[in-house]
Order: sequence, then structure tokens, then C-alpha cells
Amino acid sequence: MACQPLLRAMSALEGQGYSQRNLGFMRFLRRKNCRGVSQLGALLSAFFALSWAGQVHAQNIRAEIAILSNAPARVRIQLALPHPTSVFSFRNSYAGVLGLGERIEHLDAELDGTTVSAKKLAPGEYETDRKVTRIIYEVNLNGPLPPAQMSHVSWLNNNGGLLMLSDLLPRAARESGGDASILVAVPSHWSVDSNVSRTENAYQTVNPDKAVFLVGSSVRRKIGRAGATNFSVVTLGKWPFADDDVLKIGRKLIEEYTKVTGHPLKSDPVLMLLPLPGEIGPERWTAETRGNAVVILIGSQAKRKQVLAKLGIVLTHEIFHLWVPNELTLAGDYDWFFEGFTLYQALRMALRLKLISFGTYLDTIARVYDSYLTSPEVDRLSLIEASERRWTSSSALVYDKGMLAAFVYDLALRSATDCERSLNEVYRQLFRPGGTGQGSANETIIGILTGPAAMNSFGREYVETAGRINLQPILSSYGLQLRPGALGQVTKLVLANNLNNVQRKALRCLGHGG
Repeated sequence: MACQPLLRAMSALEGQGYSQRNLGFMRFLRRKNCRGVSQLGALLSAFFALSWAGQVHAQNIRAEIAILSNAPARVRIQLALPHPTSVFSFRNSYAGVLGLGERIEHLDAELDGTTVSAKKLAPGEYETDRKVTRIIYEVNLNGPLPPAQMSHVSWLNNNGGLLMLSDLLPRAARESGGDASILVAVPSHWSVDSNVSRTENAYQTVNPDKAVFLVGSSVRRKIGRAGATNFSVVTLGKWPFADDDVLKIGRKLIEEYTKVTGHPLKSDPVLMLLPLPGEIGPERWTAETRGNAVVILIGSQAKRKQVLAKLGIVLTHEIFHLWVPNELTLAGDYDWFFEGFTLYQALRMALRLKLISFGTYLDTIARVYDSYLTSPEVDRLSLIEASERRWTSSSALVYDKGMLAAFVYDLALRSATDCERSLNEVYRQLFRPGGTGQGSANETIIGILTGPAAMNSFGREYVETAGRINLQPILSSYGLQLRPGALGQVTKLVLANNLNNVQRKALRCLGHGG
């Protein structure tokens, strides 16, 4: 088997903290042009012996990721584990993206300088004849992803990309519970940044599953303060605005959500901002918050004000995910809360910060209501059941019904307490010291929601059973009414005529300035 691919990977690693004997071995291979190396196993044995000699004992896990090429997009990964294992299982699906295991290719293993045979059992599933601690394999990242998937999994193109350890490393590495040292080698004209800390020669993390690396030819970082924490914006490519513009929006949101929850973030947040490929405007975007990293890809083909306005609205949702669910240790599927309720809370924050108008706030609720009523599962699934099926059939219901349930809860609690309490109170209780532990998410959250006497039936009616949400009778006390659109037109949520003093006060409580 030719060794040129490995030679390219090793060459790419020059200058990334390798010892002189490693570099000498690379130069030797170049002089020989790999002549005399007939088996990849022999080359692996030599390289592993040099690369990890005297280093593995200092770290539980050591991974070295080298970009072999970006056209076609391929990376080579060398992995050392603290404990021998014979089973290597890679993630095959994530966030609705299927077939990830099929990208893992050419896996070889080594034990005490000897190549060990590895058998492929299924896509992303390998087994070795003996237990080993070192493997090398390639990941095929070639082929464009649908834009909606680009914030969720690893990818590369000519300009850069994202490398996520959750789909690049096997389960034995991601769930080992120990420290991990990660080296990332990129082409000479590229650079790399990450949400995990970096020492002189490598990135360090105790949670590889949450580690994200942004690579490319124009990666840059801007650091600011947000309350008691550092907040970094890492960008790729050209944008119609300055990095300080994004830093200002993110900083304000972090400060506001810290007030809402009463809970400072444990880790410094990092926003990774990438443009969606092609001539795409900011109306199209995809995002994910993973650990302390907020990853957003958004169309950049518009004027500064337009892109910033849309990005600000996206950030109201994604930055709140730094708290919910990423700062919680609750168990179980509760997507209805950390997606649906977060959507509503983000909408409220956008209104509070004047990123949207009160009219836009009402229009958004009406649009979500239209979407909810067209769902084929509107009467069939509870929010808990929809959360369990989010990535198979019920994603829209989780978002739409979850957001509407939050809207109903917020209105009802404000009305019952003469506007002294709102949905914010739920988050303050959720983050009270020692308040959640590692208990059941649904039991904990429903318990908080139903704590006020006026809300004791909310969990049963809106979360645990499959009843349909009917907004019309709920809205009247707030001086709001639904106005169904004509055929093909959207429903409007508008102010009622002849508002009384109670309704005017309720509207002011919601944020209406009239």
C-alpha cells in the first residue's frame, strides 16, 4: 500500500510541536519517496513509535488531526487511548444527519510496534483482533452538505470548515472521562481556532464531545468582556460589518441572560461565525450551541444593517442555549423546553433589546400558530412525546407547540400576578444553587412551571397531554385578537378595538408602548 497519503499528513504536521526526530523521520521518507515501504503497517509502527514516545503518559487521550486535502476533503487522524480496547464505534447520526459512520475509512491499529488487523463490521464500526491503544484512520469529508446541516457536523471546503470531535473520534475516546490533548495540522496558508483551551503545542479539553475547531484561510478572533466572563468572536471570511459589531450584540445578550437566570456562565463563551456558501442572504442560516461554543452559519450577501439585524435575532436564541441546556445537568428528552420555550424567551429578549418591534413580536406568534395548526400531529402527540421523536418526525411540533405553550404560560403568569412575575421566574428557579442536580428534566421543569397556584394544571394540559392549543380565548384579557387571513394569507395577531384600562396595562406589561 502506498504511503504518500500518510506522508502528506506528516508533512502538514511540521511546525505543530513535533520533536526533531519526528521531523527527521519525515525528511527520511521524503528522500526515499517511500521506497521500501510496502505495507502501511510498517510505516504506522515507525511513525507511532516516534510520535507518541514519551508523550502518552502525560495525557489520557491524544489525537492528531491532519488535513490531507480540502479538494477532495479528507483528514487523517491518529489516536492514542489510555486503555486498550478492541471495539471502535463512531457516531453514525447526529441532529438528523445520517450516514456519518460511512465517512470513516482505512482504519489501522498498532500494539507495541506491531500492526493489528482491524475488521469493519458496519459503517463506523470496527473491531480488532487484539486490544490496542493506538489507531490511525481517514475521514472522508468530501461532498457538499445541505446548508441546514453545516452547523451540526464536520465539513471542509476550499475556504475552510468545521472539525467536530463528536463525529471524528470513536466513542472510546469521546466518553473516556479523561483529559484529551488535540493537535490540529492545517495547510500552510490556513489557521485554526477552537472553543477549548490551547497550550503551546496542543489544545486541551476534558470533554472532547463538545470540542469544535474552525479552520480556514482567514480565521480571526476578537475578545471582549461580558460581565464577569470573556466573550470571543471567531470569524471566517469577509463580512459587511466589523467584528466589534457582533461582539457588542453578543456581550449585551450574555449580560442580560445572566440577569434573567441569576447564573454566570462557568466557561468563557465562543461564537464561531461562518458565511453560508454561495450567493445567500441572511434569511437563510443554521446554528448549534455545543458546550461553550455557539456555531452560526448565515448568508452574508446583503447590506450591513440587514445581516446584523438577522444575526442579532439568531443570537438571542443560540446564546441562551449556553445556559439551557448546556449549563444544566438534567436527564431525559426535554427539547420542548430547551428549544420551544427558548424560542419564546429569545423573542422576548429581542423585543426587550429593541431588536424587533412589538408588531414583529405579535407577527411571529401568529406565524408560529399558523405553522402549528398545519402539523399532522397537532392533536396526536404531547410535547414530551414530540421531544422523544424530534429527529424522526416531530421537529416542527417541538418548536411550534413548545413556543406557543411558553407564550400561554407567560401570559397566564403575568395576568395571575398583576405583571409581577413572568417566564423569567422559571429560569431563575431552574438555576438556583443546587436546584436541579441530575434529576429528571421533565419532572423538574414541570414542577417549577406548576409551582404557582394559578398554574398548577399547566403541565398536564400543555406538556403531558396531546391537547390542541387554542389561543383565541386566552388573548382577550390582553386586548389581543386573532384575525384569520384570507385563503393563502397568514393569520394576524392584532390589538383589539376599544381597549380598557386593564387591557392597556396588560399590553404595557408585554412590552407595548402604546
